[in-house]
Amino acid sequence: MNKTFASILIILIISFFTNFGQHIFAQESVISEIVIEGNQRVENETIETYVSIDIGDEFDVNKINETVKNIFSSGFFSDVKVSRRKNTLLIKVVENPIINRISFEGNEDIDDESLYDEIRIAPRSVFTKAKIQDEVNRMITIYRRIGRFDAAVNPKIIILPKNRVDIVFEINEGENTSILSINFVGNENFSDRRLRDIIVTRQTRWYSILTATDRYDPDQLSLDREELRKFYLDHGYADFSVESSVAQLSKDKEGFNIIFSIEEGKKYNIQNVSIENLVQGVDTKDVLEQLPLKNGMTYSVNKVEEAIDELTDIILLQGYPFIVVVPEVQRVENKSLINVNLRVNEAEKIYVSRINIKGNDRTEDQVIRRNMRLAEGDAIVSKLISRSHTVIRNLEFFEKVDIKEVPTGNYGFSDLDIEVVEKPTGELSFGGGFSSTAGGLVNFGIRERNFMGKGQSVNLQARLSGRQQTVSAGFLEPYFYNRDVSLGADIYDDIYDYRESRYVLDKTGLSIRSNFALSEYLNQGVGYILETRNLKPETGASSSVIAEKGKTLLSTLNTSFTYDRLDNRLNPTEGFSASANASLAGIGGDKKYVRIINSYKYYIPYNDKQIIFGLTMDAGIAAGLDQDILLSDRFYLGGNNFRGFEQA
Repeated sequence: MNKTFASILIILIISFFTNFGQHIFAQESVISEIVIEGNQRVENETIETYVSIDIGDEFDVNKINETVKNIFSSGFFSDVKVSRRKNTLLIKVVENPIINRISFEGNEDIDDESLYDEIRIAPRSVFTKAKIQDEVNRMITIYRRIGRFDAAVNPKIIILPKNRVDIVFEINEGENTSILSINFVGNENFSDRRLRDIIVTRQTRWYSILTATDRYDPDQLSLDREELRKFYLDHGYADFSVESSVAQLSKDKEGFNIIFSIEEGKKYNIQNVSIENLVQGVDTKDVLEQLPLKNGMTYSVNKVEEAIDELTDIILLQGYPFIVVVPEVQRVENKSLINVNLRVNEAEKIYVSRINIKGNDRTEDQVIRRNMRLAEGDAIVSKLISRSHTVIRNLEFFEKVDIKEVPTGNYGFSDLDIEVVEKPTGELSFGGGFSSTAGGLVNFGIRERNFMGKGQSVNLQARLSGRQQTVSAGFLEPYFYNRDVSLGADIYDDIYDYRESRYVLDKTGLSIRSNFALSEYLNQGVGYILETRNLKPETGASSSVIAEKGKTLLSTLNTSFTYDRLDNRLNPTEGFSASANASLAGIGGDKKYVRIINSYKYYIPYNDKQIIFGLTMDAGIAAGLDQDILLSDRFYLGGNNFRGFEQA
């Protein structure tokens, strides 16, 4: 009995101390406090968001490891240590430095501003070695794009007080990697020389310092492939493909030899052109005759696109904006022929919700908006978006213009996002030369085409030569009171020595002009000129010259009509323009006459615009009103106006 009681007592005692020990151990395994040390800029609350364990939880190795990873992933710290001090979880961190300044040394081909635009780190951002290495790789890639394949970038880190660093990228740009040769394999119908003219990349020549297209650039090589594809598709080779484009570095590593392997395929002619209309109400009868795509002609992707544009315009004029023209091309089996069907489908009805403009830091929004052929609330028509792109680009205010249709989430509505990259619009010109008609000459000019970002133009010009001295200043507001009406004014003084006719004519005047659109391509202009003239005969002058000696006052009212379908006003390669100008003198002043001048210009490209044929014709007539036409108001030919004849 005593033995049994003693055994039970011993078991109870052992059980009590065992449970008590477990309770004490459990209390010691529970986190009662989390302490963070070493942080200077980053708040405790921010670090705690990355901690995967809470007060009251047991110490868990897996959760502690996860906490370390989370804190490291924040990018704020270069070192993280987690330890246990009794029931306290201690987190010690070492913050990454803050970037104080970034600079570049040794860069000449790419300026500092361009490099700043490319890198992603900035002053006051967090420094990490991984970020710096990314920037080194990025700059090396930039240099390779401009042909400098042996460029090297060494980042130098300068430690500053208060946990800050300066970063200096020491750059060795290396030598330009030139293009030694460009060859083609598989071309049977076009020579290597002809295809070299198509692509953007150029072989390095002695004069290549004037261009940047003789440097190896993988992105440019992709553009070359696309240019080749467009060229062949425009010449009937519908099956054309670029099999490969390889750039082989020469043994001396001084340049690349580029080889394009191509498959030309067959040349196709068009057997039949048809229109399939699936939109009720649209009339496509007799439309084929108006399209540039004809049976029997060589298949051309450009001609197909022109036909789509022309057909779209015709249908738009009928009042159907929500259509899309889809080309269907079908090869005729065992023949080098293609059938082209233009299918007119109904398009989804989408309207413009908002027009958003980005990138115009200097140019005002209204300058861009007034050149859009679409407004908020209008039906979205791809043809009008394309035309808007052309008109804005022709302003010559922007290096790049991009218009994108962006869905809004609201059914039936999309935004139009316009992104532009501005370019300098101010011009300062100074030049000199020699002309067989004018002798030695000097030109000086100042011009701003986008004055104060309002799209206005101001200019000051001066010219001095052996026979002419001219000074002029002008101003043009292209959208007077935000209407599609331009208003401009010029003042000028012009002294011209008509040596052959033995007199000098001095003209000083003021002109006011306005121009407005009657349609997309037809414009009308009106203007007024008030001009004083002083004719000074020289020894040996004819009696008609002497009869006009002295000062006269000219007051003329002008109007003009211009129809312009040129592809480019400054450098036309295709299209035509016609103008008619009528002047009436006699509203005040000493002279009374009517003058009419007609001009016509026509340009035809040949051999893919390698050669441009141009024809210019001018015709004019002037009739006096109860008086003879004086010498200074007559038409003059010769010299620059009529080749092969001396100046009149």
